[in-house]
Amino acid sequence: MHDLVKSNILNKNLISHGDNVLLALSGGPDSVFLFYNLIKLKENLSFNLYASHINHMYRGDDAFNDEKFVKHLCSKYNIKLFVKRKHAAEYAKELRVTEEEAGRILRYNFFKENLDEVGGGILAVAHNLNDQAETVLQRIIRGTGIDGLSAMSVKRDNIIRPMLNVSKFEILEYLHSNNYEYCVDITNSQSIYGRNKIRLDLIPYLENNFNPNIQNTLYRMSEAMDRDKKIIEKYIKKIFCEVLISNGDNKVILSIEKLKKTEPEEMGRILRYALEVLKGNTVNIEMKHINYVIDFVNNGKTGKKINLTEAVNIEISYDKLIFNKNLENIPKFKYNIVLHEPLEISEVGKVIHCKVLDVSEFNPGNKDTISIDYDLIEGRLIVRNRLTGDSMIPCGMTGIKKIKDIFIDMKVPKEERDKKLIIADDNNILWLEDFRIHNSFKITSSTRKILNITIREQLNG
Repeated sequence: MHDLVKSNILNKNLISHGDNVLLALSGGPDSVFLFYNLIKLKENLSFNLYASHINHMYRGDDAFNDEKFVKHLCSKYNIKLFVKRKHAAEYAKELRVTEEEAGRILRYNFFKENLDEVGGGILAVAHNLNDQAETVLQRIIRGTGIDGLSAMSVKRDNIIRPMLNVSKFEILEYLHSNNYEYCVDITNSQSIYGRNKIRLDLIPYLENNFNPNIQNTLYRMSEAMDRDKKIIEKYIKKIFCEVLISNGDNKVILSIEKLKKTEPEEMGRILRYALEVLKGNTVNIEMKHINYVIDFVNNGKTGKKINLTEAVNIEISYDKLIFNKNLENIPKFKYNIVLHEPLEISEVGKVIHCKVLDVSEFNPGNKDTISIDYDLIEGRLIVRNRLTGDSMIPCGMTGIKKIKDIFIDMKVPKEERDKKLIIADDNNILWLEDFRIHNSFKITSSTRKILNITIREQLNG
């Protein structure tokens, strides 16, 4: 089996000399199979291997046992491992999406953070032939076109699937013959989820009554559909660029006039691609959504706005069709600050570090820090996000100003306001991120001690 995985990687140019490769390592048989194959291949191809593990915390002790197993495995082979613990069910409530979608968002956001930390690279995931067959059947049942039938690609963007043509039977046979241990998720053997029912009930029924090689047949079909899809995508991207007005991180704007000049079939494809550009994927985007947008384009009036999904809203402004990303809600948070110790604020992905200096150490030219007169602080120091009624006296002013009005003056988008950090003591807001400190706490000739505040982006691992 190693030769097949090696052939996939080399013949399809999935990994090159010197690449950073991050393996999504759950501890289950599939990812452990890929782990050992990458370890073996690493000796000859000379790439940098890392691993990433998410503990979704919904299987009790089993989830923590998986985490422990993965840590031991990576330590044994001296592979740097990134670990994150986050309850998928709770995260789903925060994002107002399904638990499955929340888990996917959580995983891929974490993988991106890991790759950013090591300087970029490739994500290797352990989907196999059985996974591909299940995905195709699941999409047929839901209703799909060529895109859905192509299912998962061996390589898409920076994600590689080196074992997509390796069956589960072959994976287990390889692990057992080499005495490699792995973890077992008992929920995979329970016919309680749609995906599990396809695996445990539908596929065996098709094998026994119609085609004993149904999984290989579905895999070959997905390969053929993937080839056709790439031809269509190349054509659609060209038209998309012609109707595109602008493309930002959270917004895609198309020309309605140019859209209406395309063929109906082309318009649907263009709109689907616009959603993919905005979201980064087309997860949970179905034909009914595309038809809804087409109708919106043909019949909507300026000022009209609709929520297409939990992740996207669309509006019309004269000749512009505007796709907006619904950013996730940031929960309210409040943490006590411990001086001289970094404090991670996971809700906004930032780390704050507060330390006290003597006035002789003050460097007014340091743009990376905020400085406050420490002796004027009353009671505890906390960091939090905004609350209703928040106000302060900005440095250089004499009157009180509401934080809400400051955000309006600064043109801070509403969806960004809960991400801004506020440092306060028991009685006052001392500082608002990206704005200024409270006027009463500025450094003066009377200052003896200084509170220095430094903020950086949070690095996970």
